[in-house]
Formats: sequence, C-alpha cells, structure tokens
Amino acid sequence: FEKPEDAIHYRQSAFSMIATNFGDMAEMVKGRKDWDQKQFSQRAQFISQLSLMPEEAFKEPGSESGDTKAKPEIWSDWDGFSVKLNKFQNDLAQLATVSLEGDERTTKRAFGVAAKNCKSCHSDYKFR
Repeated sequence: FEKPEDAIHYRQSAFSMIATNFGDMAEMVKGRKDWDQKQFSQRAQFISQLSLMPEEAFKEPGSESGDTKAKPEIWSDWDGFSVKLNKFQNDLAQLATVSLEGDERTTKRAFGVAAKNCKSCHSDYKFR
C-alpha cells in the first residue's frame, strides 16, 4: 500500500464483498430466498477466500486512523483481534467445505457458527 488510505480502502472493499455474499446466504438461511445449495456453496467459497484479505491491511502503519469504522481496540488488543479474525477465517473455511457436501441442515448450522463469530468481532472491534 502506498498510503494508509489505500489499506483502509482495501480492507473495506474486502469486507463489503464479504457482507454482500453473506447477506445473500443469510436470506436463504432465513427462508426469505429459495434455498439454492449450489449458489450458497459458491458464495461460501468466495467469502472463505475473501476473509484472508483484510488482515494485511490492518497491519499497515497509519491505517488505524482516517475514514474507518475500525475501533482502536484492534491495534491495542491485536492478540485478541487476531484470535477472532483467525476464528472467522476458520469458520468460513469450514462453511465452504461443509457447503460442498450438499447437506442443507449441516450447511445452515455451519453458517450460524460463522455468523455468531462475525457479530462478536463487530461488537468488539467495529464502530457501527
């Protein structure tokens, strides 16, 4: 990244794509959209890969300030943040794997685990 703003934009872009895919999956899980295992699995594969992207942008010096919703606790509690980020990545990798097996119930359960962790991290490390 040439500037801290580039790192902020990079991680926000990755999280935006995660949110878009996650939202579509949530609509299926909640029954607001017809269940489509193939589409769900494709979105799970996408977000699993996307989840690996933001970490490097959080490490960019100066990216803790500027136009960001990231709380200062990310940097003051890097170890705690890293644990949650790694769990998020692992949960999404597990969701991607489970979704390929084609069982709707197991897929929905794995989605619930990932969603719970996602919300937990937002509570601790993101301004609303």
